Amino acid sequence: MDKGKCVLDINTDKDYNIRHTMKWALNVLKKAQITSAAKEVELLLSNMLRCEFADLYLDINRILEPNVIKRFKSIILKRCQGVPMQYLMQETCFYGLKLHVEKGVFIPRPETEVLVEKIIELVEKNIRKPVRILELCTGSGNISVALTKNLQYCTIMSSDISPQALIVARENAQLYGLKTRIEFHQGDLFSALPEFKDLNDRFDIIIANPPYIESQDLKNLPKEVGHDPQNALDGGSDGLIFYRRIISRVKYYLKKDGYLAFEFGDAQAQSIEKIICTSQLFEKPFFFSDLNGIVRFVIARRSCG
Repeated sequence: MDKGKCVLDINTDKDYNIRHTMKWALNVLKKAQITSAAKEVELLLSNMLRCEFADLYLDINRILEPNVIKRFKSIILKRCQGVPMQYLMQETCFYGLKLHVEKGVFIPRPETEVLVEKIIELVEKNIRKPVRILELCTGSGNISVALTKNLQYCTIMSSDISPQALIVARENAQLYGLKTRIEFHQGDLFSALPEFKDLNDRFDIIIANPPYIESQDLKNLPKEVGHDPQNALDGGSDGLIFYRRIISRVKYYLKKDGYLAFEFGDAQAQSIEKIICTSQLFEKPFFFSDLNGIVRFVIARRSCG
């Protein structure tokens, strides 16, 4: 199907009601083989009109002006081309929070909620308050915001190389009144941070969900994933470059008895374990799975060094 022509059956110079507009959009998305077309039409139109999707049906005969139809038509065309829903709506849900995202900023994945849950359990059971946490590669700030929102006695320092991502992350922190508890720094991993001369200023936990896709696999990604910024995906020739870089410097930033937590890609657990164990800084790492049963996370406690 020529997706460039799939939206030419609605006239943006005319008024249409919500019923007609939704019916047209549903037909277009189905032709583009969007499996959840009906739900997406509801979400996209209600998001654009700033209303609840139930309100669409309560006001189903409401007339939409041509400029509104034109905007919605553009959104539907982009969805036909594989642009993720989160970018079209400029929002996503993560750990029960509604967060802002936009093109050029990595979209948080639901799988990462498992890591957040484990970190919360770890803090509540094993770490004396207050807790200092460092998050590297923060992206939209989803992990930092979720942790700070749910842990009363923690402060977080977050870094990312992308200025655009940090603008979004700060906005999300502000949205939940956490601006004074999350400190954002722009730069490449630890280079973004100030120098810590006092050992007490080091962190109780360091968390990272860095890029982990092998460079040669980027061209084979699903169409929607390919819309994420490449620098948030590319983990180098074997997908592990950022894990090695973090481990090589982590001893200068993590307290003794502190914890390191990573998210990583499918089938990378064995390599991650080797990188951690080779450093001789940590006890035997603990690996755990996402909700699909895929081993995707690791937590390791620093024992020496």
